[in-house]
Amino acid sequence: MGRKLSNKLLDELVRGKYANILKVVTRDKELSLEIRNGKAIIYYQKGKILTLSDKPNKSNKCLELLSNGYYKEEYTPDAFKEEYSDELIEEHPEQYFEVAKSFINEYGPRRTEFTIQQLIASENASIDNDYLVIDMEYQYEQRNVPQNERIDFTRIDLLAIEKESKDIVLFELKQGVNSLKGDSGITEHIRKSKILIDDKRCANAIREDVKTIINQKVDLKLFPEEARNYIKEEANIKPMFIFVYFKNRERDEYDRILNQRVPTIYFNFSYVLKKTE
Repeated sequence: MGRKLSNKLLDELVRGKYANILKVVTRDKELSLEIRNGKAIIYYQKGKILTLSDKPNKSNKCLELLSNGYYKEEYTPDAFKEEYSDELIEEHPEQYFEVAKSFINEYGPRRTEFTIQQLIASENASIDNDYLVIDMEYQYEQRNVPQNERIDFTRIDLLAIEKESKDIVLFELKQGVNSLKGDSGITEHIRKSKILIDDKRCANAIREDVKTIINQKVDLKLFPEEARNYIKEEANIKPMFIFVYFKNRERDEYDRILNQRVPTIYFNFSYVLKKTE
């Protein structure tokens, strides 16, 4: 299962050599920890700032720093990475994150929508809100699905639980009218979301991943204990949109295109998701 950490890595994060790293991530809303393919990946502005594993890689390291592919071609973080050993990051993670953020700010691409997405995830990791966001860029794992039965569209911007109903929500984040057009536009996304939800194998996998993510993020103290109550065995799964607009005409254009086909939360720059009336 792609959204599950081994007991060994979970223990290293909670009380072992990665505990200091987890403490910094818990305090810093600009950072988020997501579970990917058995690894704990820490993101900043949707870039992989640090990857933690319970098994050493080809370089005999359990920590993977910044990825070369994320930056402008004339810059690579190789020299930067050489300055930081696993031991240094484990003992002084706040120092590493501060410098790594600066590197991303200077050399990384500008990702306004992704930054907003991460802030929404951070502000809605509370059971006091209408929605509990449990994962970003969620993707249905199809490694064991026959090639001819796989679904083309599987990536979800924000995976969340609605507090009142315990429904699983597949949030798509749209920013400005230009995001409403083309293959990534509203009509196409609604069509693909329906395919995703109607596939029983996929729907069951989403429910199982939701259960695992919530339980492990509670274990990591990223969610309060009460978040386990959000798990519902046969939860309904539904698509929703979050629309970020800066001028009223953008919202009018969005409403015209959507035509009330899917519920929408309009972004008001508080980052807290509130149920529509």
